[in-house]
Amino acid sequence: MSLLNLNDEKTKWAVFFLIFFSGALIIGLNTYSFGLFVKPLEDEFGWTREQISLGYSVSFVSSLLAPIIGKFVDIKGTKIFLVGSLFLIAFGFILRPLMTNLNHWIILNSLVFAGYPGTLLLASGILMQVWFPKSRGRMVALATSGHNAGGLVIPLVTLVVIFYSNWKLAYVFFGGMLLLVAILSLLFVKNSPQKEDLKKKKDIQKEGIIFNDAIRTKKFFFLTLGITFAMFTYNGVMPQMAPHLETEGLSLTAATIAMSYIGAMGILSKLFFGRLSEKYSSILMTCISVFLQSIGLSVILLSFGNILGIWMGIIIFGIGFGGLGALISLNITECFGLKSLGSIFGTLSFLGIWASVSAPWMMGRIFDQTSSYRNAHLIVIAIFILGIFFLLLTRYINKKNYLLS
Repeated sequence: MSLLNLNDEKTKWAVFFLIFFSGALIIGLNTYSFGLFVKPLEDEFGWTREQISLGYSVSFVSSLLAPIIGKFVDIKGTKIFLVGSLFLIAFGFILRPLMTNLNHWIILNSLVFAGYPGTLLLASGILMQVWFPKSRGRMVALATSGHNAGGLVIPLVTLVVIFYSNWKLAYVFFGGMLLLVAILSLLFVKNSPQKEDLKKKKDIQKEGIIFNDAIRTKKFFFLTLGITFAMFTYNGVMPQMAPHLETEGLSLTAATIAMSYIGAMGILSKLFFGRLSEKYSSILMTCISVFLQSIGLSVILLSFGNILGIWMGIIIFGIGFGGLGALISLNITECFGLKSLGSIFGTLSFLGIWASVSAPWMMGRIFDQTSSYRNAHLIVIAIFILGIFFLLLTRYINKKNYLLS
């Protein structure tokens, strides 16, 4: 229950806006703006790109915790983990000015990623589907479009703060805003509607397959591979996108604008893919999303410094990338229902732990060896194609027989 007794109509919109703004702050700072901190951290501490990328490699912490949190979310509800995770992430940012060595960088990044399962991975996927059962695709899309709104605004604000002050103030400023969102979530968020909607909510949560049956199916195995490969874009591509665009020929300002464009495009893209997922297969929509990202990266690489070509690639990539975040939990619901969504999502994230570790390390390692991200992105494109294959295979099995696979 919430500490303030609002009616269900007001509460569901409070839940929506808090998830929207928390996602905007976390993804806007830690994904879209990550590349803007690379040079300041190099200058301040003398770290290499590979060492800085270690901060993203510890994203495996979220995968380690996801099955545990997912199981307890199914039992205890989402709110306690949402609020606790927001506090954890906030302090993971606020304490960064106190860093003196690489170990501190890794530890504080671990705190941030430890908060991912309770916020980004589970909150939007479960709370939106419970509070908005008749329009779950659209509302998951709207809630996760906060990630892209953050990508539109926060890189520009971060650039200004770093330019006129320093990188430390940027982390403290956005960390403080997350602290405020955590307090508001403690006051307003509830796990589910009350009384008149309670039976409806329970009926919705009865849909689907129990966890032990789900993980024994072929489609769980293929869906895990497909989503893991698709998610390379979060841990591998996006954190290094701004520096990559600079090496391709864009200025720092233009690269920052490009990151904001990707964020803006993602808002429309999420709404588009979310709406279509209510009519068609969310898995099919995920395939289209990943395919567009592959095409976008390919166009950037084939432009060989041509500014117009690079921007065409950015536009295509942005359309595809924007839709992905809204679709992952819907993929799981399409295959297994809501009954054990938290446990299944958590286990799927855990099994993809190798990608969380290898993607950012690979990007930084290849850059340090070649002074370019081109070879790394060729590998990512191949991984995306594999992801599409496994997602299509999942779709085929699921369509053939929902329960027996």
